[in-house]
Amino acid sequence: MIFPISIPGILTVVIFSFSLCVNEFVYAITFISGTKQHTISAGVPTDLIRGDVYFWQSLMAATLIPAIPLALLYNSFLNRFIAGFTGGAFR
Repeated sequence: MIFPISIPGILTVVIFSFSLCVNEFVYAITFISGTKQHTISAGVPTDLIRGDVYFWQSLMAATLIPAIPLALLYNSFLNRFIAGFTGGAFR
């Protein structure tokens, strides 16, 4: 009985923690020195921006890659995610 009630809260925590793990940009840029070891969010700006030259096609494609799993995770649990926010609301 407790588990079905707590599923929206657990999914909310999973979605937020997953998005925070994907976007650890500052730590990856600061502590990882080799470019082959960078995460996607840290490797995109360091490898695709050279001074004043922006490789826009590659930059936009590479920023879409980490957003796809987050969007799929969010969309698959959207009903339960909204139920977690509106669980205590009255009609």
